[in-house]
Amino acid sequence: MPLSRSTLEFQTTQAKAALAKWVAVLTEKGVERPAFRRDPKWRQLNADCNMIKRRLNRVAEIEANNEDVAKRKADKLAALAK
Repeated sequence: MPLSRSTLEFQTTQAKAALAKWVAVLTEKGVERPAFRRDPKWRQLNADCNMIKRRLNRVAEIEANNEDVAKRKADKLAALAK
């Protein structure tokens, strides 16, 4: 079962917070921004953020499609009622 928009938005905030926390740890250790890509934990946290973002984009596409289908059905019923 696909996740709802509210669940995905909550997961996004949690994932971004975890990533920001780890970025703070890395900067405290003196790691430069370009070197973050070599850190395995940063890579995993960043991948989680990207995955959730892609899921949210897909939910938006599905919602737009559903609205389009509903509009077409309403137009078809209106045409039949005339």
